[in-house]
Amino acid sequence: MNFISRLFIFTGFAFLIFGAFLVLLRYNGAKLSFDNFVEHQYITSGVMPQKIMISSIKVELPIFPAKIKGNKWEATDKGISYLSSSPIPGSQGNSILYGHNWSALLGSLPKIKPGDKIKIILSNGQEKNFVVKYTSMVAPSNTKILSDSADSRITLYTCAGFLDSKRFVATALLKN
Repeated sequence: MNFISRLFIFTGFAFLIFGAFLVLLRYNGAKLSFDNFVEHQYITSGVMPQKIMISSIKVELPIFPAKIKGNKWEATDKGISYLSSSPIPGSQGNSILYGHNWSALLGSLPKIKPGDKIKIILSNGQEKNFVVKYTSMVAPSNTKILSDSADSRITLYTCAGFLDSKRFVATALLKN
């Protein structure tokens, strides 16, 4: 074989290995975590969020409870994860919901705008309606967005940026 053929074969294998690496990164649940986040425990009544609906970006997904184990945030590939140590959506405080930025999950979240509506259905049948107040792109070290609050809000986020190095965050307040 001549030099050019060997170069093409080597380049092809290099691209295959790099592609496998990118796929591995894409499906890594730890990507959704925030660095150095301090969890607070809230007493709940057994009511849990079950479903999220965002008509403006055509999202209707189930919600699954999740925990932080060590520094790894549990994440589901079947819907949205709800940090079960945060308040129930609609209660006072900051309810934290997150999901992968895959097209079947929260891939369209960066299209959400202030004023858009988010509906959360709870396990007891109640509906909680929220209005997006603002959106932002933050680094995983910016845990301030996850801080507790005196109002009733949800913080919904997904990975964004080059190799999922950022978080796209939508903060929504309970609509009275």
